Parts: sequence; structure tokens; C-alpha cells
Amino acid sequence: MVSLRPGGVYTKAQLQKELETLASCGMFERVDLEGKTKPDGTLAVNVSFLESTWQGADSFRCIDVGLMPQSKQMEMDPDMTDKEKLEYFRNQERDYRNRIERSRPCLLPVTVQREVMQMLREQGRVTARLLQRIRDRVQKWYHDEGYACAQVVNFGNLNTREVVCEVVEGDIT
Repeated sequence: MVSLRPGGVYTKAQLQKELETLASCGMFERVDLEGKTKPDGTLAVNVSFLESTWQGADSFRCIDVGLMPQSKQMEMDPDMTDKEKLEYFRNQERDYRNRIERSRPCLLPVTVQREVMQMLREQGRVTARLLQRIRDRVQKWYHDEGYACAQVVNFGNLNTREVVCEVVEGDIT
């Protein structure tokens, strides 16, 4: 996720963009960038972060969202009342359930789905790193099977007991 490399030369704007990218990607609870001037005039940069975690999951589902329009998330108005916030979250959940119902099942075989379930059981909680491992495993299967353009694009609502892996399999239209 980090594009900064040891020994690299970066501008202040590049460092700021890196920090914003990491902070807004949803994989970290907190991201900090600390700079310290070294005797030779260069800047030592330390990026620290707290990885996002969610509750454990009991099930895994893979869906093909390739021909579906990308879901657009509405911004939540900070001035919403508690009742409006509740309605906002209910609408989001309803829209997501409808999206899952309209999707097609993916081609991922049961054996790979069992591997992912084993990862979920061993880990206990769903973490950003676990989601990256799942994404890599799913994409590896597709690429090994010749689906060069297949891509995991989302993991759905992670505040449920089910991890839903959204895949674009690469339909020819």
C-alpha cells in the first residue's frame, strides 16, 4: 500500500498525498507520518499506522459484479440527527442487500472458498491484512485459470458476520 521506498526522494506534496491515500483507503484506523531532520540535511520519515479490524466472520461468499454499475456511496451529512443517521444506515444496508441479490455467483471453486474460510477461522477477527491475503488468493486462482483481467474490487459490508468478495471476472461485451 505504501509507495514510499527507503532512500527515495520525495516532495512535501508527495508525502502529503501518500498520507491522505493511506488515511482514506479504509484499511487503517489511524495513519501518522513523522519526519526528523538528519545531520546531512535529509529527512528521515517514519509512517506508523493502526490496522483496521472488524468482527469475526462465519461465512464467505464470492459474487461477480462485473456487469453491474459501481455502487456510489452517499456522503453522510455531519449535521444529521440520530434518526436520520439510522435511516441512512438502513438505506445503505438495503441497497447493499439488493446489490448482492442482483449479482451473479462467481466461478471460484468450493475448494478455494474453503481455503478462505480456513483463513477466516484461523484469524478470528477480520483485518486489513487478512482481506489482502484473501484478495491475493482469489485473484491468483482467476489468473492461474487464464482470467487475466479478473479483479477483486470490494469486500462489501464488513460489519456483518459474512465476508462478501466482489469480483469483476472480465466479461466480454
